[in-house]
Amino acid sequence: MTVYRMTGYVLLSFFIIAVVNPLYKNSLIAAENHHTSYRNAEALFKKKKFSEALSLYENILLKNPSFISAYRSLTKCYKELGDLQGAVIFIESLFFENPESAEVCYGLGYALYSAKKYNDSKIYFEKAIKLNPNLAEAWNNCAAIYHLVLQDDKKARNYYEKAISISRQTGNNRVLEIAKMNLARLPNQEVIQPVKENLTLEEFINRFIFCVDHNNKKRIRQLILGQKENSEQAMDWLLKQAMRAFAESNTEEEKTALLLARLLDQEYRNSFKNNLLKGKLYAYNSLSHEKKKMLIKGEDLINKGLKREHEEIYKEALQSYKDALSAFQDIKNISKTGIAYVYIGDVYRKMKKYDLARKAYHNGLSCFIEIGEQERKAFVLSELGKTYFFLKDYKNALQFLEQSLEAYRLLKDENSEKKVKQNIDLVKAKIDQTN
Repeated sequence: MTVYRMTGYVLLSFFIIAVVNPLYKNSLIAAENHHTSYRNAEALFKKKKFSEALSLYENILLKNPSFISAYRSLTKCYKELGDLQGAVIFIESLFFENPESAEVCYGLGYALYSAKKYNDSKIYFEKAIKLNPNLAEAWNNCAAIYHLVLQDDKKARNYYEKAISISRQTGNNRVLEIAKMNLARLPNQEVIQPVKENLTLEEFINRFIFCVDHNNKKRIRQLILGQKENSEQAMDWLLKQAMRAFAESNTEEEKTALLLARLLDQEYRNSFKNNLLKGKLYAYNSLSHEKKKMLIKGEDLINKGLKREHEEIYKEALQSYKDALSAFQDIKNISKTGIAYVYIGDVYRKMKKYDLARKAYHNGLSCFIEIGEQERKAFVLSELGKTYFFLKDYKNALQFLEQSLEAYRLLKDENSEKKVKQNIDLVKAKIDQTN
């Protein structure tokens, strides 16, 4: 199997927070005075006289908390003075006196956003929207949080579109252009049809590498979205390739395998909102040279054990698995340790040493629970159910099989769910016989 290279994706993450236009609530004379003060403050700001400008911005907002443009300028001024928290504190004081003012809520949200307190910022933008659904600035800035921070493109799109719609209705051309620009930076809302073919792991990997080599991002998304299990196994394969390349001092091949692994992880997380592959990749990158060598040794021992198990030379297979277990424990690789325990349990069960098999499976289960490997946890629960059945402990057999069934339901693995149901029926029939 050949591993190809590809160039990485170019990610664009530039977001604009809306610059706002003033609203008029006071008299025309008072409004003109505020505008004059605002222009004077802006002039001072341009001359880098930040303390003097700040005094004017604060005075404007103290007299007219609805002067929405001043919130941005005030926050920018505090930033230049190196005190973003000062902007938050000042606007909080306005909020305590005007808790039902949409403009003040917006201003507080803006200051919190600038201070990178995004969750708190979103709360006040949402409150501003609730108080005044026509406040386009709040819709746009809330969208930016969903887009940039929370990475919820669907909600970001909805909020940007709302900001655009309101801006058109209210004639707020500045926010209109900003929201349109931000919306254009969202990924294309194209319906992705997953590849549902019954692919072998080798077919999946070859197709994935071909798509990467031709920079076919859409096809990569379709492939991974429809091939969750193959994606997970492909990550294991790629990391093994990287490990082999390391063992052979082939730096370029290792880099290539890891590049493919990063791309696979990125698309897997986008598709399933799951960090399983990220954890595997992080674990590999965290290994020292000595630990990589130990991991290679453990993998070789596992492969040797599998060969001996296939040949029904169970004692030698068991010893290989135990040696692999020791290697994985030395480098504190919990996932591999759990897998070694499962292989040990399998051999003990074939040797009809069911109590030893039970202990090995329980150890493996503890590993998978610790690191959150849900599919392996579901599998081991099923194997424990079978083992307790052979021990004639039907109560525990039923308990573990039912836990496995629930785990597979959560994973939406219908084929495994069906097999576990069949085993549950067998155990229930045995319970009825004994009663």
